[in-house]
Amino acid sequence: MLKIKKIDFIKTVYDDSLSHNIFSIANIQFSNYPPINGALLYWKKNTSQSDFTPEGDYKFFYDMANITYYASVKFPKNIKLTRDQRQELAYILLDERGSIGTYSLKTHPSRKRKFSPRKALEKLSIPENFDVKSIPSYVGPIIDEIDMNQLLEWNPSISKKFIHDYCFWRYNLVKLHPSEFEAFLPYVDFAYVCYACDQLTEQYLIEHLELVDVASLQYNYPVLSRLSASFKTYIVNELKKQNAKINKHFEEEIQLFIEDETYFSEYSTIHLLDDEEMEEEEEIVDYQFFEFDRGQYKWPGSEHMIKGIPSFASQIYDDMGYRKRTNKEMDEHFAQYTHEQIRLMSAILEPHWLHRYRDKIDWQAACQYNEYLTEEFLAAHLSYINFEALGDNLWCGLSEDFIEKYLKHFNHNKPVPIIIRHLTEELYLNYKDMIKVDSDLLFQYYDAIGDEQYERLQELLSQ
Repeated sequence: MLKIKKIDFIKTVYDDSLSHNIFSIANIQFSNYPPINGALLYWKKNTSQSDFTPEGDYKFFYDMANITYYASVKFPKNIKLTRDQRQELAYILLDERGSIGTYSLKTHPSRKRKFSPRKALEKLSIPENFDVKSIPSYVGPIIDEIDMNQLLEWNPSISKKFIHDYCFWRYNLVKLHPSEFEAFLPYVDFAYVCYACDQLTEQYLIEHLELVDVASLQYNYPVLSRLSASFKTYIVNELKKQNAKINKHFEEEIQLFIEDETYFSEYSTIHLLDDEEMEEEEEIVDYQFFEFDRGQYKWPGSEHMIKGIPSFASQIYDDMGYRKRTNKEMDEHFAQYTHEQIRLMSAILEPHWLHRYRDKIDWQAACQYNEYLTEEFLAAHLSYINFEALGDNLWCGLSEDFIEKYLKHFNHNKPVPIIIRHLTEELYLNYKDMIKVDSDLLFQYYDAIGDEQYERLQELLSQ
């Protein structure tokens, strides 16, 4: 048995110039075997029925029911492992590495597409009196008899064939990247885009705010999983204004839906194995060639596109495949924003843009919701900072020293969440007459505080 001593994963950036879509590099140290350095973890589109690649790497499919993509490990040529040993070690590495973000599979701007929206639209021959809003957003490419009869009743002058063809066209349209179907928005109800396109970003939604249909968007779970608390608050408020039915998945826990970054996170990544399979594997896995304590080097993140040494593509496009804007381009867009759009954008803009538009930014929204705020940025923009709003920020990280330095700037007439999230025994003892906190609040922010500090603080509060 070869004893694995340590696994180091190296962050990599997707580079479309490479033949393999590498998402991580692993260095493995053994206690009774020479180290293996430079094992390449990659994903690729499947082109054969074989269980192995032409190079002899074993294929680990994302979905055994749909063997379109697989992950694999390419080992250095000089290692002397058998095929079975390579397969087992590859499984260990992929299992430790975790999951791969959807960016790697569908949103890269260089991906090839077979669907041509313009050619397909020309074949449709849309009738002049056809209203794109007459087909509800929940209607997909496969239409049952009940829905079809209803659609024909609403559109008596339109044929059944056209409805089928149109629904199939719009279904394929929103599978494209939003930058590719922008020109075709007049031919599709934006409510359907909100409902069915999983590549929408918060900025895209804000910049199309007048078209956004929150009643449909609330069912687009991959998009919801990426939205900030600011925009989720906007969705809920708009639903209430419209007296619309709120999604039953979160209608009873709206605050949790708004504040929890992991809400619907199961829709945001593609997993090599689902949770149930993982739990089952934990019990039955029995390695034949390697001794290894699973999980000790588990990859902490779930993203594929990691900022390391940037490839050319990653400098031009963001991790959702949208082209990054120059200062001039962003200036032109920002000048067109409404007050509401500026408020919503303030919650998600990175520090570069917050500084550039500092005299136009809604600083209450920025301080309350923006996760990109850093101590350095806050200290450099003190005259703009709304400390009362910053006190409610649940997403940016601050040090104990920073909080202590600016403690008096916060409103202590009520509990201050950002202080409680970063509360330590020393900070509490020094300022317990100022900081408002009790056992319930402490428990509410347990995950941020950490087990050790939580236990100590609970003891102090009980005295």
